[in-house]
Amino acid sequence: MFHLWIVPTGEVYDRLAGVIADLSARHHGPAFDPHLTLLGRLEGEEEVLVDRTRRFARALHPFEVRLKEPGYEAQYFRCLFLPAEPSPPLLQVHQRATQIFNAQPTSPFDPHVSLLYGLFPESVKQEIIKALPLDLPGSFSVSRLQLIRAESKNPQDWQVAETLDL
Repeated sequence: MFHLWIVPTGEVYDRLAGVIADLSARHHGPAFDPHLTLLGRLEGEEEVLVDRTRRFARALHPFEVRLKEPGYEAQYFRCLFLPAEPSPPLLQVHQRATQIFNAQPTSPFDPHVSLLYGLFPESVKQEIIKALPLDLPGSFSVSRLQLIRAESKNPQDWQVAETLDL
């Protein structure tokens, strides 16, 4: 199975990676790279998906993703996250990816950058949010895509199949 990610770069990547690493260590959760999943659960041959990723990247131009106040849900992979504003450029990019990859999303596109994976009580998540750094990135310029090969649901088993700069 594969996933198509938008990946922050530079200082924003470093800042988010530091927060994710800190939260993962303090709460015994898995570590993972900062990303916004554009499409998940892509099936197919890796070579075909890499080719589609390259074709998709050539059609894109950098744009801005704005992140909102932290949120949480009672889902493992949406434990604690920064929602992304569903701006017209982001929605258009998602729609274009859906077309190029012939994807049939199983749920509505709800863009976000996860900060912590796990299952924690709501009270713990609220305390974590209160303790988050106030200088979390509020936005980032989209200039990098990654196609991720996911051998399992464990982030340790995720491998980068392709990285493309726009």
